[in-house]
Amino acid sequence: MEIREKVAVVTGAGSGIGRAVARRLAHEGAAIVVAEVDEDAGSSAVREIQSEGGRAAVVLVDVTSEADVLGMVAFAEEEFGSVDVLVNNAGGVTEPYFPQSEPEQWGRAIDLNLRGTMLGIHFSVRAMQKRGGGAIVNISSMGGVGFQPYDKPEYGAAKAGVMRLTASLATLEEQMGVRVNCICPGWVDTSASRQGRAEMTPEERRELVPSVLLQPEEIAEAVVMFVEDDSMAGRVMIWREGEPWQIVPPDAPY
Repeated sequence: MEIREKVAVVTGAGSGIGRAVARRLAHEGAAIVVAEVDEDAGSSAVREIQSEGGRAAVVLVDVTSEADVLGMVAFAEEEFGSVDVLVNNAGGVTEPYFPQSEPEQWGRAIDLNLRGTMLGIHFSVRAMQKRGGGAIVNISSMGGVGFQPYDKPEYGAAKAGVMRLTASLATLEEQMGVRVNCICPGWVDTSASRQGRAEMTPEERRELVPSVLLQPEEIAEAVVMFVEDDSMAGRVMIWREGEPWQIVPPDAPY
């Protein structure tokens, strides 16, 4: 897909990975819908994109709300005329951590990290069909691949679900012309991850935090690749810190 003149919706685009993705897609010529729960962060991202010569608008969205996500897609169509690209980036760790958390906390983690992704896909696919297809990139985490050593099993379970959801939607390309792919990064150097590292003990940092972190701009580059490469559907990019990324097919065991 040629990105120029397309419309891209990026959730959680006010900071970190989402902001880097939004800026990069704008640089490639897309109009950007900055979907954010934090109005100040979203507005800041829009101003930055516009200062760099891009087109962008912000919409307030809680991705756990069906009405909000439906409104996000409607906003994109009203503001820019279509939805061609969706980057499901919004998510995060909820507190308190297991086993201190209550059962309801699991629901919050699943809603934020997995159901929000599903809602974005559900409503954007309808809009993409009007244009003959589109591209969706889900941002998961290495926390969904293997051992989760820092007491956040609900986060790992949700992110694993995002990966399997992506693989299961490989057939959307044939059915509706919509390609769904997923990026599964390890530690990324963002303000949120820096805060997490600051809360660790020195021993935890030595054990859990790699010496080389991925950068948000690297994830943005991978998003561009998935959007542009029409041969990719249902694929998951596994990207461990300090190692080359690997792209695995929909039927691969993780």
